[in-house]
Amino acid sequence: PQRPKFDSEVNRSEWTVPKGPFVPGKPTPTSTGTEKAPIGDPPAINFVSNDSLGVGGGSIAEPSGSANGGGIIFVSANWLAAYSTNGGNSFTQLNPTTIFPNDAVGFCCDQIVQYAPSIDRFIWLLQGNGVRLAVASPAQVKNSGGTAWTYWNLTPDVFGQQGAGFDYPDLSVGNNFLYMSWNVSGKNTGHLVARVPLAQLQAGGNIGIGFTNPPDSIMAWFSHLVQNSKDEIFWAGHNNTSNMRVFSLAENSNSYFWRDVGISSWTNGGFTSTTPDNQNWLTEVSAVGTWIAGGARAGKHVWFAWTAGKDDHFKQPHVNMVALDRSNNFHVDQQVQIWNNDYAFAYPALATNACTEEVGLSLEYGGNGHFENHVVGFWGDFLVYITTGSDTGTTRFGDYVTLRQEPATKTDPGNLFDAYGYGITGGKTDIHYVLFGRPASACNPVSHPHPTPTPTPEFDRCVCEDGFQAGPTVKQGSVACEHICRGHEHH
Repeated sequence: PQRPKFDSEVNRSEWTVPKGPFVPGKPTPTSTGTEKAPIGDPPAINFVSNDSLGVGGGSIAEPSGSANGGGIIFVSANWLAAYSTNGGNSFTQLNPTTIFPNDAVGFCCDQIVQYAPSIDRFIWLLQGNGVRLAVASPAQVKNSGGTAWTYWNLTPDVFGQQGAGFDYPDLSVGNNFLYMSWNVSGKNTGHLVARVPLAQLQAGGNIGIGFTNPPDSIMAWFSHLVQNSKDEIFWAGHNNTSNMRVFSLAENSNSYFWRDVGISSWTNGGFTSTTPDNQNWLTEVSAVGTWIAGGARAGKHVWFAWTAGKDDHFKQPHVNMVALDRSNNFHVDQQVQIWNNDYAFAYPALATNACTEEVGLSLEYGGNGHFENHVVGFWGDFLVYITTGSDTGTTRFGDYVTLRQEPATKTDPGNLFDAYGYGITGGKTDIHYVLFGRPASACNPVSHPHPTPTPTPEFDRCVCEDGFQAGPTVKQGSVACEHICRGHEHH
């Protein structure tokens, strides 16, 4: 394999959000401030760790990661990966091209990492000519130095997308399924969502995959999946600046659904935010348009978040969020903003606090005399904490940061988050792992914090059920799955 070039990534948008009819709204009256993150316990929030990975290069990081709650952390960042066996005190850098073969999938840049507590597996999704889906237990990561993975090559042919290109992947873990998504360029341009039973990933043998028809979700181009999805996955896109299309797929169903939801208008433009060295760090947002960057399920609500531009009320780019009531036909219960007229907020990632069901935040801020930096916090506190110390601006920041629930332990029963973000120091990315959350006293007793997967007969034997079609084989090393189930039924 050739040595990677860290700054060669170029994103192409296949969907520009049109301007919709003006719908007035009520802007959030309170601005969100920033404060340097301490290690310790400021009021109502604990910072356990804020550790630099000590690895990186270029100006594009796209950090993703997850932790097992027992000191093992696995992180990806565009062209590289890293792991820690001591809770983030130190990290060892990995090169994916030396772990996996230079085969039909290969490797180029975008990566996503999750940890599924119910099967005790790290899950690593790597983009190439298709995607490579890999799993390893925390013990395997530790004992192998991060190099022992069971993997499946998922080329475009597997999904009936011969000759297509895949880009901008994402992962979400449900009760019984792993959910994957990515953009599809080619004959059937759009956004594809797929699912695999967690039990099959744990077994490490044959897997069955159900997936959607990409053109159905063209407006969800670049969008990320909702996190903490439990028994139903959600994703969304903008029909225009005052209307969203929200998709859902229940775990006990082989059909996915969508509905259009009217929201208050937001501005898809004015993405200018200049650092002290005169760099517009939001150039990429302006170039490819805005997308649903973050989402989380909290009780009856499904939250979605995206970057919005300047307008008559908001003097800086900011984050717009909606909370939709799943139990009331996705009614908009809240539309709120993370804003400050002195600097911009962008690239939101969301997750749900397992104890309080509050929405956690991992995002970036900067501009107007401030370098771009990673910040974390909780929605409703109107204060986020700066975790990095950038001293260099860039015109190619992006494209995402990450937030995960920290698995529950006896001492911290679901009150913490793992955040992954970055700044730029000395012209190189400075990627951080941040462990923070509410005090443990905020939690109610949790007897079973993580669901145990139940068998899914329609996939366990790779037998296709109603609404699915038999497809080509998928290889796990040299082991072939005789049948793949791919789903196109929708209502």
